[in-house]
Amino acid sequence: MLRAALKGMASRKARLVLTSLAVVLGTMFVAAAMVLTATMEKSVSGVISDAFTGVDAVVTAAEDPAAAQGNTPSATLIPAGVLDTVRGVDGVDSAEGDVSGQVNAIGADGKLVGTFAPTIGFNWNDENPGLNELRDGRAPQADDEVIVSTLFVTESGLDIGDTVTAYSYTADRVEYEIVGVFGLSGDRDSLAGETQMGFTTTAAQLLLAQGENVYMTIFVDGDASTEDIADAIGSDYRVQTGEEASEEAAQGFAAVADIMGYIFLGFGLVAVFVSVFLIINTFTIIVAQRQRELALLRAIGAGRGQVVGSVLAEAAIIGVIASILGLGLGVLLGWGLSQLVSSSFMGGLAVRLEVPPTALWALAVGIGVTVLSAVVPAVKASGVPPVAAMREAVNPPKPLRGITIAGLAVTAVGGVLVAMGLTDNLGDLGLPGFLSGVGIAFVGITLLTPILSRPLVALLGAVMSWSFSGRLGKLNAGRNPRRTAITASALMIAVALVTGIATLVSSFKETTEELTDSNLDSDLIVMGQQGANIPTFAPETLAEIKALPDVAAVGDLYGEFFGAQVDGRQTALFASEDLATSLDIFSGTVAEGSVENLPDDGLAVNESAAEDYGLALGDTVPVTFADGTETQLKVEAILDDALLTDGWWVAPAQIAHFTVPKPMQAYIQVADGADVDAVQDEVSAILADEPEVDVSNNAQFVAQQTGQLDNLLASVQILLALAIIIAIIGVVNTLVLSVLERTRELGLLRAIGMTRGQARRMITVESVIICLFGAVLGLAVGIGLGWTVQQALEEEGLTSFALPWNYIVGYLVAAVAVGLLAAIAPAARAAKLNVLNAIAYE
Repeated sequence: MLRAALKGMASRKARLVLTSLAVVLGTMFVAAAMVLTATMEKSVSGVISDAFTGVDAVVTAAEDPAAAQGNTPSATLIPAGVLDTVRGVDGVDSAEGDVSGQVNAIGADGKLVGTFAPTIGFNWNDENPGLNELRDGRAPQADDEVIVSTLFVTESGLDIGDTVTAYSYTADRVEYEIVGVFGLSGDRDSLAGETQMGFTTTAAQLLLAQGENVYMTIFVDGDASTEDIADAIGSDYRVQTGEEASEEAAQGFAAVADIMGYIFLGFGLVAVFVSVFLIINTFTIIVAQRQRELALLRAIGAGRGQVVGSVLAEAAIIGVIASILGLGLGVLLGWGLSQLVSSSFMGGLAVRLEVPPTALWALAVGIGVTVLSAVVPAVKASGVPPVAAMREAVNPPKPLRGITIAGLAVTAVGGVLVAMGLTDNLGDLGLPGFLSGVGIAFVGITLLTPILSRPLVALLGAVMSWSFSGRLGKLNAGRNPRRTAITASALMIAVALVTGIATLVSSFKETTEELTDSNLDSDLIVMGQQGANIPTFAPETLAEIKALPDVAAVGDLYGEFFGAQVDGRQTALFASEDLATSLDIFSGTVAEGSVENLPDDGLAVNESAAEDYGLALGDTVPVTFADGTETQLKVEAILDDALLTDGWWVAPAQIAHFTVPKPMQAYIQVADGADVDAVQDEVSAILADEPEVDVSNNAQFVAQQTGQLDNLLASVQILLALAIIIAIIGVVNTLVLSVLERTRELGLLRAIGMTRGQARRMITVESVIICLFGAVLGLAVGIGLGWTVQQALEEEGLTSFALPWNYIVGYLVAAVAVGLLAAIAPAARAAKLNVLNAIAYE
């Protein structure tokens, strides 16, 4: 039986290649995801380990509150006296203090350097430069000199001899002369895409520590134990070995690779799932075509188990060969992706290939999916009676009642779970139950595709039935609903996923537009693109904008997101120079009290937050700011809950305690009769010296907020192209096998006058109908999926549902193109059939 299976496979090489290709692609992505994750973790760990070479101990603050964007609260700083104490510990050969944090630098174009990756400022150390290598020029010697990284030179357009302006959230702008350029060991520009600036210690402390003689970290070299150092400096500080600090630092950098690995793993599993349909269909058709062959085997003594074993052996051989090939290609793809991640996000990090043992799971997935997909066809094959060897193979379509009932039941179960999740009837299991319901409903709809294929294929085929070839193509597409459904399901899955995401993107855009129109009573908005920096501008600039003659009112927003607490709970704080005006522009309303002339010790809070904290009008609550200031504030006003005004609003006098005591956004009302475009030009001129922000109208604002989602959708479409490729292979495979199955039929049609061109058109129409059926079904499922998720997120702010009409039309056009492409080889085969040989087939 094994020899018979091998000879059968050898006689069907094209079919073998097409089936194997789906398994190869799915296995390749699964393996690539695991290799990518392991390789980047090893590469990052190696680089961080190199950075801590010669470091035996690391001293940091015992507590490390969220000190972001260059902010360094006093709790995270180490006084210079501690450095002197560490140097005096027995066994310490040397100890160096490090001052580092995020800074802002203005490039040659007047814009910030490193918008989406930060610019890191630090104190340059000639004696222990770590990974840094001087490439050109010299180190800074004066407090107005700086050495910059090679990537900084590329990103800023500045070089040695030029003057660069740098500042931080706690220091004003200062000009520095660039006196040198450095790179990282291994001929790299950066660790993770950041640009860097090295200052003298005094200059770094002025920029990052408000001029105090303090450090963020102390690096120790010597034989002293961490216990001895800790005993000497006290419990306010944490002491780690160099190895411990290296591992901790590596975790943050490796997170990028982990995220990308999970993404590719997800798309790989989608590809594997799609390939299941191809494999099931292929083996089902093969078994149908081999009915006489299998009957002869039964007639000469082969048992049912042997027939099942023969089909499963064929599947196992295909699975093993394809999975091994997919694993090999996956390793290469993982290596290539690692290089891409390194160059794009990690500044050319030296990649160290690592093939983890878990990559072997890709083999198990590929082989397991192939064999399991062949089980049902194998069992069907074992049911072929020996008498079938003595008559023509006739395989009438089986009734659809059973699979339809099963599909309805499964869809109903999924729908109930979705409904319960949406109505909060699952308690803590609401989200898992909702997602499970979506998945179960998806499976149920897949089971319903055979019964849906009849009316939809008839409807779609009606458009193409204007010719004899078209009518035959329509009839062929509908003659076997199960086969058509399974073939179309592969395309349906890919289209459903991308349509669901496109629907959510469109809904988010629609929600943003509606919120802007209904909640923002402004004509112009001053803000920046959120990236590595929190965009801000000077309070004096805000005053200039307010003073413009054609500006009727300005709502401003200050924010504190790092380290602030209300009643001991971490929370964000907001402030406005004129809260009453800002509330009007934000469509906020006061339920109790007043926000007019909010006293210095007063605050306003929305109803839900007040209820959560058990506060009423007139109550006081303890507030701690990120700079360590503690105070008692009185609730002077309670606001109605509203999307744009929910939160804790403190008086303008408290802005000085914010990490960033600068406005982040301004919302401008233009005076009646004034030219909005002209006012926008005036505001733009005022912002000429503000590199972090610009001014936009409402339409431009919406486009800025949703632009990243378009990029996300494009990325998803590219990755789902893999599933579409598998779907195309599935259509090609089905049509090729169908042409073989209908060889005599095609010969008879040719014998009674069908031309080669008509044969081609018939197969092409059949292919296009199948692809359109999959696309239409995928669009319906995707829209339903998007609507369901939108409903689930409605309370989180996604209030509008919108269809992505441009994508819907595009996917339908793409389905026709896929159908035309998939029909090329099968149509050519059908047209080239020898009429006499075809009539005499079997």
